[in-house]
Amino acid sequence: MPAQTTIEQLNIRIPKKLAQELEALAEVEHVAKIDMARQLLWEGIARRKQEVALKLYEQGQVSKSRAAEVAGLSLWAFTEVIEQRGTRWDYSLEEAKQELQRVLSDVSKEGTALATR
Repeated sequence: MPAQTTIEQLNIRIPKKLAQELEALAEVEHVAKIDMARQLLWEGIARRKQEVALKLYEQGQVSKSRAAEVAGLSLWAFTEVIEQRGTRWDYSLEEAKQELQRVLSDVSKEGTALATR
């Protein structure tokens, strides 16, 4: 679960059965119900972001690197997700050039950030 710098309160109503499932899972994992709910929310958001990114990529609406951004993953991690899912992916020379330029730009930015510390 990512570090929380600011907190916002969210009140939701859930079916009783869902609340019971949450309570049971929290007990099994020996955590507070609210902590279990937060963890499941983070996991659900991460999973949904991957699904949205895969859908956009499969439909050809975004490049692989843009889909990786949407998913909140590195390009390499997103490539693994694509392979695990069995999604067919075409990789044109132009896409390869664009992604190489992007990676080089990111590396350059990281190097600059490290040098200024």
